[in-house]
Amino acid sequence: QTAPTPPVDNGDFQVEFGTFKKANRAAGNMIRRSKGVQAVANEINGRWALPMNIPILLSDDADVGPAFIPDLKLEDGSSLTFINVPGSFLTLEYQLIKDELKGTKSISPKEATISATEFVVAHEMGHALVNQLKLPITGREEDAVDGFAAYLLADNPKFGPLTAFSAALFFDALSSSHGELTDQDFADEHSVNQQRTYQFLCWVYGSDTTRFKSLVGPDLLPKSRARQCPAEWKQVKSSWDALLAPYALAPQT
Repeated sequence: QTAPTPPVDNGDFQVEFGTFKKANRAAGNMIRRSKGVQAVANEINGRWALPMNIPILLSDDADVGPAFIPDLKLEDGSSLTFINVPGSFLTLEYQLIKDELKGTKSISPKEATISATEFVVAHEMGHALVNQLKLPITGREEDAVDGFAAYLLADNPKFGPLTAFSAALFFDALSSSHGELTDQDFADEHSVNQQRTYQFLCWVYGSDTTRFKSLVGPDLLPKSRARQCPAEWKQVKSSWDALLAPYALAPQT
């Protein structure tokens, strides 16, 4: 039997920090110093082949996103493919998480913001992988790449469950600050924030039901949902394993 052809690796995710407005400088520098986004990029770069380099720009140069932008047309006729994370998002994220954690000593707002940012940027990298590798996705892509971020980080010893916990914390705070849901929320390509919160908790619980049994109970995962979470976690893991297998790089020794 012929061995599969190894993938050709022509690119990497490349993290770039630009300039931040004064109001966003503290949050931007916090993420820069943590090197967390670079660690997530290194994890993907070391595991799968990409057809081209994809910059991850964290700055106030463009106030859009976080978003994967696949084909931005420039005045000279060329185009850019990149991930953009504006400083305004990092500041909002930190403020909401800080308010949500008021009175909590087990995790600091800084630590949670860094971890949530890792998860959010991994989500955008999932969009980039779907686009660049032409991965088949059934259902909503936004839900699928939430699954990718959990798959990459939640039970990874380099990152651990704190990324998904912190993302759940952020989206819970975001939903609380948002007010009453409207038709626009239900029509959005994303699941509503509270649904995403419970989904992240479900994946973490499903990854190790003994370790994370405290996630089940009042105001957390309902028991009826928790029973399904091990199967949901197994499904997201096996699905992304299968989708990315043709692009897997040989493990570094």
